[in-house]
Amino acid sequence: MKLLLVNFAECPENLHFERALARAAARRRGLRLDVVHDFDFPYSFLGAPELPGGGRRLKYSGLPALKRAAAAADIILLLDFPKRARCAAAYLWLLRQAAGAEKYFIANHLIPMPGQNITADLARRWRALSAVKAGYMLESDDLSLWAAAGLDGARLLRRGYASDCEYYKPAGSAAGGYVFSAGSAGRDFKALALGAAQAGLPLKVFTDSRPGRLPAGAELLPLAKNLHNLREAVGKAAVVVIPVSDGYKNEAAGNSIAFLSMAMGRPVLTRRTPYMERFIKDGVNGFFYASLSAGSVARGLNRVKAMPPARLRALGAAARRTVLAGANLDAFCRALLGKIASRRIC
Repeated sequence: MKLLLVNFAECPENLHFERALARAAARRRGLRLDVVHDFDFPYSFLGAPELPGGGRRLKYSGLPALKRAAAAADIILLLDFPKRARCAAAYLWLLRQAAGAEKYFIANHLIPMPGQNITADLARRWRALSAVKAGYMLESDDLSLWAAAGLDGARLLRRGYASDCEYYKPAGSAAGGYVFSAGSAGRDFKALALGAAQAGLPLKVFTDSRPGRLPAGAELLPLAKNLHNLREAVGKAAVVVIPVSDGYKNEAAGNSIAFLSMAMGRPVLTRRTPYMERFIKDGVNGFFYASLSAGSVARGLNRVKAMPPARLRALGAAARRTVLAGANLDAFCRALLGKIASRRIC
């Protein structure tokens, strides 16, 4: 069987998906995996695993080459909507007109809102996802936006957010004694910085938002320019905090940083929500604050500081087991390929 992954939405999460898919495909005899990209930045720090079955990685170079790649495939997986207008028309051709191969859409992010992404807007105008056999959306996403693009009913499947637990695994190095945080959506880094200062701990933050002036002892760095440093920063942190504001509506906010940190065996302090309670048991594999304030952050950090090293190691091991069991990208990709091969995907 020949599988073509169309990976046009450039971001590290989608390269992580490609890595996990390659590992899953390598476990299946007789499967060839080819990948076509529209990436400008190589994300070389993530590495590029060998593609099984003699598969090739191709740089998108226009519709004719894409048609040739599609014609050779038995299965086409389309990962998210492209970010760049230069390949929107070709992507829509794949969705609506490419014949022969079975097509599946996989969302690795929330669907873009109207006006945010030209390919998603055109997909809704033309109901382009009507032509795929099935597709996955993230479990907390907007059903109506997917239906408008032509994906609904039994063909619209739900999946949870998942981390690359092979890349994000315990580093084996001693914790650096600082608090780490990252991300942008819904964050209140001032409350975090004040809480870290109260607990007597330095703070390191990777974010592309503009949190304003932070107290002394807080190091603020851009996230996009430090993705290659993210794993090391998490691995050396004493604790990872995701300071999501109380009123932020998305109860899953911060799950990407929380899950990769847990996969690395680091203690995580985050907002208590019904979503997060599915994965974190307070004091067992992570920590919650009930309401975001400098005082609540300081209390959470002091709980971590008070734990004996052996208990912290046990908590970190429990955190990794939780992500391996419930938010593991390799497990999702293995199950996906199994369903496709057995024609049981929907």
